[in-house]
Amino acid sequence: MGGMGEKEKYKMYRIVNESECKRYRSDCSHVLKKTCALLKEKCINAQFTLVGSGARNMVTRNGNGPFDLDYNLEIIKAPDEYWNDLRHLKNTVRILLDKAEGLTCFSESQDSTSCLTALLHFKDEPAVEFSFDVAIVAKNSDGTLCRLIHNKNVWEYGNDQYVWNEVPSSHNIAQKVKQIKINDLWLDVRERYIYLKNLYLSHPLEKDHPSFIVYVEAVNQIYNQYFN
Repeated sequence: MGGMGEKEKYKMYRIVNESECKRYRSDCSHVLKKTCALLKEKCINAQFTLVGSGARNMVTRNGNGPFDLDYNLEIIKAPDEYWNDLRHLKNTVRILLDKAEGLTCFSESQDSTSCLTALLHFKDEPAVEFSFDVAIVAKNSDGTLCRLIHNKNVWEYGNDQYVWNEVPSSHNIAQKVKQIKINDLWLDVRERYIYLKNLYLSHPLEKDHPSFIVYVEAVNQIYNQYFN
């Protein structure tokens, strides 16, 4: 019985209706376009992309709770002062993201390990209605996508650590998706994605699994199952 009680703490993920996502995608796009314009004033060229489940109509919510969208903000070109000081880069993006939001609807963005999270609250209430995550990314010399990670529990010379981490098996993901869809296996990806989301939900210690990473895992697992 104790095990059942523990499981009841966690609801189950389900797919959100596409019509629910439309307005939020529009709001996020407006904020991120403005963020990119503000970054350009600091000679930082960046572009944003809706990624993972949001780009594939597989947005999920936990029970009746809020849902979120994942975006990559890719840094294409920036002065050396930002490449040489990743803390400065992330703080700059965070400050300008908050400025673009105006903080009228969204609260001040939260700095998590792998992204910045902006929370939209119900009017005059602390409950969260919606959120969107912005991962700062860049491509390394061989074209592999890397995420800016803030390791808060690693201290070097008195400071926590900021590093670029390669996104696991993110290369050729578009080609893998195409191959999967041609062979009518997309439903398998959707089912595996929901399975993995619920798997991580039931293991609270597995915290660093944003939807984009879970999506990449699901695609790779189905691709390897059928084509490798």
